[in-house]
Amino acid sequence: MTLIVSWKVQDSLYKIHRYLLEHHSDYLRGILAEGSETLGRSDNNPVPLPTDVTQGGFDCLLEFLYHGIYDPASVSLADWTTILRVSTRLQCTKVRQYAIRELSARRSSLPAIEAIVLAREYDIPAWLGPAYAELVRRLGPLSEDEAEQLGARTASQIARAREMLREEEYALFQQRRYGAKYSFPERPDEQLVARAVNDVFRLSGPA
Repeated sequence: MTLIVSWKVQDSLYKIHRYLLEHHSDYLRGILAEGSETLGRSDNNPVPLPTDVTQGGFDCLLEFLYHGIYDPASVSLADWTTILRVSTRLQCTKVRQYAIRELSARRSSLPAIEAIVLAREYDIPAWLGPAYAELVRRLGPLSEDEAEQLGARTASQIARAREMLREEEYALFQQRRYGAKYSFPERPDEQLVARAVNDVFRLSGPA
């Protein structure tokens, strides 16, 4: 069996031990098993990686497999995110589990929006609750860019949860101070409504 194999990533060729990637990647192991006997044995017939695996992402995975696996603390948060993406795409099950564990341990350093996007894209449901709670409890609302990243439905759900929290907090405050739970009026002050609409939608005239 050939020990060194040619691999093609985008427009670059790599010479890597066959065992390293075959051992870790179900996807590449399948490619090698189904390919011809000459696949990967020369630069003219390299093993192709999926087109959505970038050279930078592949380099990051290799760096981890050769070095980072022995010193995970040396791997940056950004690199763990890249490793998660590439290992999921190449079906490197153990590497993916490693990345999820390390990212979970550093979850406080991962922005909530990014955590939600990664959790949904790479099926990590345990991240969703804490990340949603972080957005609901923070003082500032979602920015337009954040809402776009999350999608209309999720952004609407977070806005609704924030509104519910603020209403309950205010009602609880009134109850503790005055002994009666505050209930919001059926029709709010129109000047306040106009001000809110103008501020949020950036209208020049009256709402």
